[in-house]
Amino acid sequence: MKISKTDKKEQAEKLGKEFAAKDTFFATFNGMKFKDANGLRDSLRPTKAKFKVMRNTVVAHALTNASLKPADATVAKGPTAVVTLEDPNEITRVAKELMAFAKTNPGVIWKGGFYEKNWLTPEDISKLSKIGSKPELLGQLAGTLYTAVAQIRWVLEALKEQKEKGAAPAAAHEAPAAAPAQP
Repeated sequence: MKISKTDKKEQAEKLGKEFAAKDTFFATFNGMKFKDANGLRDSLRPTKAKFKVMRNTVVAHALTNASLKPADATVAKGPTAVVTLEDPNEITRVAKELMAFAKTNPGVIWKGGFYEKNWLTPEDISKLSKIGSKPELLGQLAGTLYTAVAQIRWVLEALKEQKEKGAAPAAAHEAPAAAPAQP
């Protein structure tokens, strides 16, 4: 489909604003079927991330407009897919979905992306996919803190019991000694 230069420029400006405001991943793909692309869109829907196939010139100009410099010069070469994240807290869930999709679709190769305007390599995306989501990590942290507090409480109760047992005989021993001195 032919697009005019004016339309490309408008798309690049709009996409550039989106790149500047949101975290983004880039991929190249060969042989990806429409139903597979829709499957990825469906799997990303709960994270509110968007998957789009874009023209290379639009992506290249959008990166320039957003003042972003990818470390991989081939980001806008070949068929280009872009995933933008609406919620930066969902980056690990999105990375998991992208890596799972790449395993079942070998023609899809994630080139990298931007997180808080910092370039992520494909290895970084793979590492992110192995980290738990923010709610999972918060749950693990809460469990760890609860365990630590419970252990501290147990130690304090044990110390209190030990002190009470140690203080009771000493108090009984001191009381008789003080009584004979009064006659």
